[in-house]
Order: sequence, then structure tokens, then C-alpha cells
Amino acid sequence: MEFNFDNIVAGAKDIFDKASAKAGEAIDYSKVQIDRSQLRVKLKEKYAELGKAYYAEKMSGTDRSYLMGKLVDEITEIKAKLDETEPKKARTCPQCGAECAKDIAFCGKCGAKLDV
Repeated sequence: MEFNFDNIVAGAKDIFDKASAKAGEAIDYSKVQIDRSQLRVKLKEKYAELGKAYYAEKMSGTDRSYLMGKLVDEITEIKAKLDETEPKKARTCPQCGAECAKDIAFCGKCGAKLDV
């Protein structure tokens, strides 16, 4: 068996390149999930503002339909952004049964390797 340092280095580089690509994918996925979480918080805030505006209108008799219409438009916009960033569910984890996005290599729930 011949010791070939160049082959070992090339193999290590290949493994490192694949690992960095997967790490990049995980970072991108995490960023999307953080953005989605922030959108869900904004959505809850807008729903609360809408409820307060409705309550204030009912209690005071003052017309707040302009404000409520504006809030409904903002809610619709946030929901559209959430829909745009919704990961595409294309497969089920063989380990835990969780639905997983088609473009990830590992299950987000249990960490099992997914078939590519």
C-alpha cells in the first residue's frame, strides 16, 4: 500500500467542502426561520392593534374604519410574506415522521439524515 499524501489532502479538502456547503445550508435555513418568527410576532401585534381599534370603536362610537382597514391591509401583507417564505414540504423523516423541506439533508426535529 502506497502512502500518497496528495490523495489524503484531496480527500480531506473534498470532505471539508461538502461540510461547509451543508453548514451554509443550515445557516441559510436558520435565517429564514428567524425571519419567519419575526413576521409571526408582527402579525400577532397587528391582530392585537386591530382588536384594540375595534374595541375602541364599539366603546366610543367613533368611526375607526380607516384605521382598521389599514391594519387589515398590513395583516394581509405580513401573511403574504409568511406564505412566500414557507418551506416546501416534500418528504417525511423516516426516523420521527416529521415533514421536512425538500432541500435539507437532516431532519429539523430529530436530526436524522434524510435521503437526498
